[in-house]
Amino acid sequence: MTLLVSACGAVGGGASKLDIKVGGKDFTLNIKSGGVYYGNIISTTPGKPNVQTFAHDIYLANYELDTTSGATMRKPLTTPDQMRVELQLTGEDGTKTESPFKVATYSAKADKINRVRSIIIVTFTDGKETKTAFETMGLTPKADGDVKLTAVTADSISGEVNLSEGDKSIKGTFTAKLPKAK
Repeated sequence: MTLLVSACGAVGGGASKLDIKVGGKDFTLNIKSGGVYYGNIISTTPGKPNVQTFAHDIYLANYELDTTSGATMRKPLTTPDQMRVELQLTGEDGTKTESPFKVATYSAKADKINRVRSIIIVTFTDGKETKTAFETMGLTPKADGDVKLTAVTADSISGEVNLSEGDKSIKGTFTAKLPKAK
C-alpha cells in the first residue's frame, strides 16, 4: 500500500550526471531538474509483523520537470532528447512519509528496509515513451548495487548511484533539492 505524497521539491542544477546503459545504448543524463516525492509503504508478510517505511521517490531528468506533485513529475516524455530516471528508496522500519532521508547506503539486494525499491529509466524512442525497470522486488531480485546518500541537509540530498542488472546500468552522482517543510 503506497500512501499519498506529503511534499515535492526540485533538483538543483550543477554537474550532476548519470551514465546509463539501456536497450543496447549508452546515454549520459546531464541532470537539469528533478524532484522528490515523499511517500510511505506498509509491507505485509503472512505470520510476520507489518513493516512500515518511508518510500521516497527521486526523479532526475535532463529537462524541466513540473515538481507540483508525483504525478506531474511522471508526465509522459514528448521528444527524443528527453530522459528521466526514477529511483525509489525505502528507510528504516517505523519511518513514514514525513521521515527525512539519512546519510546511508540503500542496497538493491536489501530486504524490506534501507533498500532501492524501484529503478526505472524512461526514454523516448520511435515516437513513444519507453520505461525500462530493473528487477528489485521478489525473493531473488536481479538488480545489484546501491544508492549512497552522501550528504543530507534541510534543503537537499547528494548521492552516488551504482546500479546494474544484466545489460542495464546507472552510475554517477546527483544532488536533489528537497521539498520545503510544511
